[in-house]
Amino acid sequence: MRVRTITIFIAMGLLTACVPTRQDYDAYVTLLQGSSRAKNEAVKDCVRGFDGKSTRNLGLLTNTSDKDAVRVGCDRFIAAVVSGRATYDDVVDIKGQRLTSKTIKIFQGR
Repeated sequence: MRVRTITIFIAMGLLTACVPTRQDYDAYVTLLQGSSRAKNEAVKDCVRGFDGKSTRNLGLLTNTSDKDAVRVGCDRFIAAVVSGRATYDDVVDIKGQRLTSKTIKIFQGR
């Protein structure tokens, strides 16, 4: 139960903006796949979405220091989106606070 609470806080921090349509999402993924600069900006935007409370929780989930947790978690999440490992449905689930073992594994780097 504690892990679920932690991951809900993480998900809320990562995806504070509205979930795009599937078509917009697919276009965004294509952009990220073709541009390392766009990928870096996506990670920066993700990092900006975190507050202090979420940072500690993300550190526990990613098994990193609180200092590095946000960057590591965002890197892992964006990399999963770019590789196709995290799908549109996964992003919708996270936004709706419906987390799966797959999503947790992504944040854990497994």
